[in-house]
This record gives sequence, C-alpha cells and structure tokens, in this order.
Amino acid sequence: MKKTSKIWYIILIIIGVFIIGFGIYYTVAKSKDKNTEEQDLNAKVSSELEYIEEKFVNLFNKMNNIEYENYKITVKDVEKSESNDKESGATTTGEEKSGNTSSSDSQSSGGSQGGDSQGGNSEGSNSSQGESSSEQAADNQMYELQAIGVLTQDSQIDWEKTKTEVENIYVSIPTITLDLYQTNVNQQDILDFNSKFDNLTVAIKNENKQETLQNLIEVYKYMPTFAEAVSQNSNIKKTALDTKLNIFQGYSKLDSGDWTTISNDIQTGIQTFAKLLTDAQIEEQKQYSINKIYVMLNELKSASEKKNVEIFLIKYKNLIEELNNVWYNGKRVNWIVAGKFRKELREESPGSIEQRC
Repeated sequence: MKKTSKIWYIILIIIGVFIIGFGIYYTVAKSKDKNTEEQDLNAKVSSELEYIEEKFVNLFNKMNNIEYENYKITVKDVEKSESNDKESGATTTGEEKSGNTSSSDSQSSGGSQGGDSQGGNSEGSNSSQGESSSEQAADNQMYELQAIGVLTQDSQIDWEKTKTEVENIYVSIPTITLDLYQTNVNQQDILDFNSKFDNLTVAIKNENKQETLQNLIEVYKYMPTFAEAVSQNSNIKKTALDTKLNIFQGYSKLDSGDWTTISNDIQTGIQTFAKLLTDAQIEEQKQYSINKIYVMLNELKSASEKKNVEIFLIKYKNLIEELNNVWYNGKRVNWIVAGKFRKELREESPGSIEQRC
C-alpha cells in the first residue's frame, strides 16, 4: 500500500509540474504575441504619421512656393518662322499644279481607271498628311531645364495644387484615426485633430494664406504628441517635431513682419533641439547631422535678425530638408506595412473639395 501511495504521489507531482510549466509557457508566449502585435501596430501608425507629417510640411512650403528640387523640365511649343511658312506654301502650290496637270493627262488617256487612281492617291495623301502633322507637332516642342529657387520662384500660390494636396490627405484620415484609437493616444486629441484639419481645408478652399498657415500650425501641434505615443526613441522624435513646430511658427509670421516674435520662435527651436546634442540614444552616424542642424538653426535665427524674407526662406528650405533627411531617410522603405498603406492611398481617388466644405 505504501509503495502504491508513493507512486501515485510522484505521478501527481509530475502532472502538477507539467500543468504549471505549460501555464507559464502559455502566458509567456501570449505576452510575446501581444507585444509583437503592439510593436507592429506602433510601427504602422508611426509610418502613417510620418506620411501625413510630410504632407503638412509640403503644405507649409506651398504657401511660399518652396521646392526642394533645384531644376524642373519645361516644354515649349516652337512656331515656324514666316519665311518657312511662305516657302512651304509655294512648294505646296507647285505640287498642286503639277498634280492637276498629270491628273488631266491621266483623264484624257484613261477613263474609269484614272478615277480609281485619283481615289487611291487621295487616301494615301490624307494618311501621309496625318503622319506629317504628328511629326511636326513633336518637332515643334522644345524641352528646357529651368533652374528654380527662392530668388527665382513665382510669387503666386498655386491654390489648385494645394487644394488637391489637402484633399488627398482625406483618403488617409480614416485609417490613421482608426489605428490611433488602438494606441495610447488620448481620444479627445484624435477628435480635435480631425476637426482642426477640417478647418484647414476650409481655409485652403477660401484661398486665404494667413488662415491656412494658422490652421496648419494648429494641426501640426498634434504631430509631436502622437509620435511620442507610438514611436521608438519617442523622446528623440518628439524633440525633432517640436523643433520643426517652432520653425513653422516663425515661418507663418513672415508676412506680418513681426521679426521680434519670429526670432523668439526660432530661439525656442534652438533651445528645444539642443537637448539632442548630448543625447546618448543618438546613433553615432547621425551625430554629424545633428550638429549640422544645430548650426543651421542658429543661421536661421541670424536671418531673422537681418529681417530679410528671401534669406530667411533660403535657410528655412535647407534646414527643413536636412531635418527630413535625418529622421525619415531609409525608414519607410523598410516597413512592409507602411508600403501597403501608401499603395492604398495611391489607389484611392479623392472626392471633391467643394463637397467637403
């Protein structure tokens, strides 16, 4: 009896250990799966925020026709000179006379066969004229590589392109909103962001530059908050976006001529960005770019003290481009989820901006 009891006792212990071990394994595995899902979601939302943040930067730039490209290709139609037209007309007249003479000779010698021959010649002539006109249209076009920059830009805002840009963003808003609700972002902030984006759209529809800039600032304020909730190295990302927000706040006041406030906004950006100079989380290969951006921020402040709009815009353009290159270079292409997200955006066709307002 005692041996039997011991055997059962050992069996129960083994079963208990097995159950406890399986429970621990299941809990750990489930926790890992949950963490993986959360990381995938945060990566997806982070990419979506980078996408939409880039669109907001483009809208800021469009208010002063800022382009990152240094050249653009233009196509011009070149008209033939009058002398060429006259020569062409004279040649055509001579050909018509010659054609008429041979036609009359053919009719006197031929009858019905001459009529068939004229019909065939007419069809061939129409075909050759169509090909000739297409070739002439191609020959009459001239391509030019035109330099573009702040000092040579058009002063008129292209509101049609701006309206298209903001309208296309609406395609991504439902996806971003739904994903943000699954993160730690405050739900009221999400609702307020969507509401302020509608206000931005109305300002763009009305083609009001100052209201557009003010509403862009209100919308952009949510970018650092959202990024902090979902991004790895969130402190670094938030600091970079806060710095850009300070730059945009100064940039939006250029037309007012309030250079004191503009200089103060840039100074705030310098103080914010200075936190990254000694941040241990910064990758070594990015440290040079961090130092370069800090120098460029001080150069932008110097431009505000000179109170020259063009110099400010040149330095602003270079600074924003450098910030974009540091934080976004090479990241989007490595995220499969992000690639699918952008593909969906390209395949969607936007509705009418007039209906949205």
